[in-house]
Amino acid sequence: MLGIIFDCDGVLVDSERMSLASWLPVLARHGIQAEIGQIEPFIGKSDRAVLEHFRRLASVPLGDELLEERLAEYFRAARGNLRAFPGVVSVLERLRAERVPMAVASSGRPQKIHFNLEQARLTEFFDVVVSSVEVERGKPAPDLFLLAARRLGLDPEQCAVVEDSVFGVQAARSARMLTFGYTSTYPATVLREAAAHYVFDDYAALPPLLALNYTTVAR
Repeated sequence: MLGIIFDCDGVLVDSERMSLASWLPVLARHGIQAEIGQIEPFIGKSDRAVLEHFRRLASVPLGDELLEERLAEYFRAARGNLRAFPGVVSVLERLRAERVPMAVASSGRPQKIHFNLEQARLTEFFDVVVSSVEVERGKPAPDLFLLAARRLGLDPEQCAVVEDSVFGVQAARSARMLTFGYTSTYPATVLREAAAHYVFDDYAALPPLLALNYTTVAR
């Protein structure tokens, strides 16, 4: 049986740009005038990775309380403004009807993941939700996806991952999982260069790809 592990921001929920932008007012309040382009290289990585980056650049101490401050900023901006990507609900309904095991595995903090799923009305589809705070190493290490597979009761080779980021694709490949790149954040060329097995730009294309014999894919 093939289980499907979805990233959240930029894969299920159209939230990636809003997530990045919510850092800017927080950093500004602490004396750092950043641009979104400085945060984009961390797409797919954890909030702590962003904080550690700016700690190295800042002339003033930046405490862990910025993580909570940034989360609150995101909630204010995103509440009532989040939507699932077109076609996501139809795909999830089809997979559920076929009894396909599904999980969410995201670099976001647990509160943010659950908020996104609730706002996009996707909570009902996922009993397994995994955050990078639960593993020692975040993406591009495979730990997050390996934990999701364990919670689904599946071996890594029995799982596929849907990702929008380079670090996410790299993590899925390191976990030896079939990897689908969704072009919401990066173009197909970038996701293919990151070694995604398949790339798609419309969720209508995903079920036929999943139906392929994934055991024949060279890893």
